[in-house]
Amino acid sequence: MTKQEEIKYLIQSYDIKLNYIAEKIGMKTQTLNYILNDQNLLDDELYKKIKEIIDNYQFELNLFDNAYDENLDLFSEENQFRIGERLRLFAKKKFGTLKKLAEAMDISPQQLQQYISGKREPGSKILIKLLKLGCDINWLLGGKESLESYKIYKLESKLKELQEATSQIAQIIKKLE
Repeated sequence: MTKQEEIKYLIQSYDIKLNYIAEKIGMKTQTLNYILNDQNLLDDELYKKIKEIIDNYQFELNLFDNAYDENLDLFSEENQFRIGERLRLFAKKKFGTLKKLAEAMDISPQQLQQYISGKREPGSKILIKLLKLGCDINWLLGGKESLESYKIYKLESKLKELQEATSQIAQIIKKLE
């Protein structure tokens, strides 16, 4: 995978708008788009800068500024709706679709949809499944991210890099055989 392909893949995976990255770098969106489509224009310095912006993207968003209040009833109607929103966001960021999250949790998509819509409350078994899949339960229930979430995110990013490198090594070995 080339640097351009990697950057394009990450932008698509995290659903980042190209104008967001261009603004952070200080260039026009059209210029950045041109650079990402020409093999010879993306130098190491710009590549590192874009990767850093993508890595920090999740933590720069203020998605939950108004999501926390003093209501401590986690399963009130208001908080249940927020849990559903956060569950949907977790599914999108980590698995891409709700169906893939349901498969990973070994539950039906309809059951997951009931948690998202607030028709059912996630019990301890569901919360444990989500925890094992890398969801920060504190964030899911209360809307506050913990330091562990950041560590998990960084470890997952490193794991993806290592998996890609391992895959590339395996492909090279197959070619040599």
